[in-house]
Amino acid sequence: MLCSWTPLLWAAPQNALPSVGLYYGSGPVPVAFHDFDWLIVNPGEQRLPSDFPGQQVFSYVSVGETVPGDSRYAQLPTDCVLGSNPHWGGKIIDLAKASCRTYLLQQVVDPIWAQGYRGFFLDTLDSYESVTQGAARGAQEQGLVDLIQAIKAAHPNAKLIANRGFAVLPQIHQDLVGVLAESLYQSWSQADHRYTQVPEAERTALVRELHKAQGYGLPVIVVDYMPTSLNRKGWWEDAERIRQAGFIPYVSNPELTAVGAGLREPMPRKVLILYNSTQPEQYSTPFANGVMPLEYLGYIPEFRRLSQGMPPAPVPGEYAGVIFWSDGDPVDDVAALSNWILAAKAQGIPILLLGDFQNDLDAKAFQALGMAAPSSVDTASVRLLHAATPMNYEMSITPNPRDFLATKAPAGSQVWLQLQDSSGAREDAAAITPWGGYALSPYIITTLPNKDTRWLIDPFTLYRKAFRLPEMPVPDTTTESGRRLFMAHTDGDGFVSRADFPPYHIAGQVYMDRILKKYQLPFTGSIIVGDLLPGDRGLYPALAPLGTQVAREIFRLPYVEIGSHMWSHPFNWPAIEAGKNFPGINLPVPGYKFSPYMEAVGAAKWIDKHLAPPGKQVVIDQWSGDCEPDAQVVGLAYQAGLENINGGASYISKKDPSITAVPPIGIFRGKWLQVFAPDANEDYFTNQWHGPYWGYINVIQTFEMTNKPHRLKPIDIYTHWYTATKLASLSALEKVYDWVLKQSITPVFVADYAKIANNFFTIRIARQGDGFWIGGAQALQELRMPKELGYPDLHKSQGIAGYDATPNGRWYVHMDGQDSVYLALQSTPPKEPFIVSANAAIADYQQNNHGFSARLLGTVPLQLQLANVQACQVRVNGKAATVTGSGQVQSPAHHARIDVHCP
Repeated sequence: MLCSWTPLLWAAPQNALPSVGLYYGSGPVPVAFHDFDWLIVNPGEQRLPSDFPGQQVFSYVSVGETVPGDSRYAQLPTDCVLGSNPHWGGKIIDLAKASCRTYLLQQVVDPIWAQGYRGFFLDTLDSYESVTQGAARGAQEQGLVDLIQAIKAAHPNAKLIANRGFAVLPQIHQDLVGVLAESLYQSWSQADHRYTQVPEAERTALVRELHKAQGYGLPVIVVDYMPTSLNRKGWWEDAERIRQAGFIPYVSNPELTAVGAGLREPMPRKVLILYNSTQPEQYSTPFANGVMPLEYLGYIPEFRRLSQGMPPAPVPGEYAGVIFWSDGDPVDDVAALSNWILAAKAQGIPILLLGDFQNDLDAKAFQALGMAAPSSVDTASVRLLHAATPMNYEMSITPNPRDFLATKAPAGSQVWLQLQDSSGAREDAAAITPWGGYALSPYIITTLPNKDTRWLIDPFTLYRKAFRLPEMPVPDTTTESGRRLFMAHTDGDGFVSRADFPPYHIAGQVYMDRILKKYQLPFTGSIIVGDLLPGDRGLYPALAPLGTQVAREIFRLPYVEIGSHMWSHPFNWPAIEAGKNFPGINLPVPGYKFSPYMEAVGAAKWIDKHLAPPGKQVVIDQWSGDCEPDAQVVGLAYQAGLENINGGASYISKKDPSITAVPPIGIFRGKWLQVFAPDANEDYFTNQWHGPYWGYINVIQTFEMTNKPHRLKPIDIYTHWYTATKLASLSALEKVYDWVLKQSITPVFVADYAKIANNFFTIRIARQGDGFWIGGAQALQELRMPKELGYPDLHKSQGIAGYDATPNGRWYVHMDGQDSVYLALQSTPPKEPFIVSANAAIADYQQNNHGFSARLLGTVPLQLQLANVQACQVRVNGKAATVTGSGQVQSPAHHARIDVHCP
């Protein structure tokens, strides 16, 4: 907790100063405000200090005048009123009277203290100046001093920030932790309701007073006000101007409801997706096809079905963009949607309209967007006039006259797709507009006769351009320490099935002998409890004793992690959760009645008791069947401390070479993330286990096509135990493993990947100084950033261990798992030694003047590549290590301390 002007724990420009944010909204504070060290809020139940662990929270308190509508001032005695503020509507308080000061302390400050606030931002200190002069003004100033001293006497631990109050600063500075002033460069005139630039003379006078405050050792905060143009344009530049003048900046809208720019500018990562499909979210086009490219770019989808009603009005900086994706189903409340879209546009949030939206917005909305509603035209023919580079992405566009909609893009747009009919009417079918962009159906995604789909427009470029996405580092779930993540997991099906080749062992035994013991890579194996229940309680009473013995042997292997594949393997989760019961809905475990708890938690506890060796237990649920558990079931797993995986699964291949076959990271079931398996299992490649049984060899195509031109997924060898029942499938699996061993990988357990997947949605990123601050990156430790940003400045960075090139021309930047990381940037490659890549996670990285030290936490014998170590000594676990000419270092240890010392 910051309680004074002391150095922070992160290294960055202005590292002795706290970043400060202000939020005066009446609802919950947007999550981006957690990025600031100090936060000033309008007090209330939805903004209590307990909601902001690790931050110093200050409550707004107006001491010089009342706040209209605030009940705390309702009983202010009439003899405490000196006058009124015509612009803001407050009553100016007579601070010279002890009774009025007592009222403020007891009726305003004390109740806020009782809510848990331990910091106060004291506003309107100078209100008396507009109604007093001479001796009367002096009495008010003395009253102000007495009030602040009374607050400190009543609450000695209270931390106070004063808004200006320059006249009394010599008397109160020792009671303050900071001073704030408004309008150094940009201002808002409440009287005229307009933005103004601060005249030079006023700025010079203000700077003189601010320097006096700094002379008392107080940090000085300056708040400027700017219009909410697209993506808060100009706010960061103004904040940097204030910072370079020597003050803590904060730039926001006059209402102080926006996510502003300060020493940190939180970068919004959420994109709100409004959709009107009647399908379940998982099968809607926006989710099934639209989410993965968004996540690759580093952004978080937030879904809202229109039938749920419109969401609260967004604030500037809360969202990186808003998508309205119309699947063609009617919109019930066109006016509500139209008004919401225009409100978001007014807040400077980019809008992207996709699909059949021509009937979903009203005329007023289209007019405000600068275009007429697209209208259907009967025409005999249509020709393609222009297609920009992002069009014809996975398949060439062939216009059809029946799809023609006459419309023109707004003035100032970049038209991406332009069509013309036989009469000369024009359709600007896709464009980047001044407010975002749009693309009309059917020129977004097309469906082939075999039901496969193809993107007709490049979604990566579409999102970048429409949302004006900034160049910044983004979290990457595919890579660790510069090398592609690798994992392997097997679902419980077929564990006791007999192999159809001699000596006819059960599948679990064959898999252990032929795969697990041979490759000794991290592996997660799961069991269906119903398969191994003893006696007449189980499905296979004759095989259960042998299966139990083999499972115990597998789970004793040090490179095996234990998973649960449920109690009865539900095949149809939505049906069984709805209370339905029919043959094939789950495995017919004798005497068992479906229980969400027993599937999600009870099965894991049974495996812990009967199969797991001492010191090991189930760490992950591997969803079964259609992999569609509801929020209750997924929540039970999380509440029991279990990770989860399955569902989704990438099956892109030469047979279906579209990124529409690459799913998102997962789907939220309520507030719980169901983590999707990164890659498809052998069922997909063997026609649901009907053959060819060697088909899983084609998963290598998936691994290759999700690596270039974009690395979209990690490598996941995902199978069932029954793949070991046939020589053809077993041989294919061995070939897949052999291919993997030739790749540059960081092997991890599947439960670790599940944590990485969850962490993707909680990491916070903010501009700061000449680089970026990253908060909450603990399980996910890799960033991907454009080379145009430069190179990591390793001396100024904190928690950054090195970098390496990506397959698509960007940098992978390695973090060391600290909760707060600072990535400083420079224009030239670093000359200091650093980690280029490693097959292990990096922890406790410390750069010094002679090299660095770090811990590597791996699952296999260590391999790493170092840079700039030609004249350096490298020690691994205290022993001198051999370094090749290319910087390669190897060690038989899985965990190690690395020390690099250079002359």
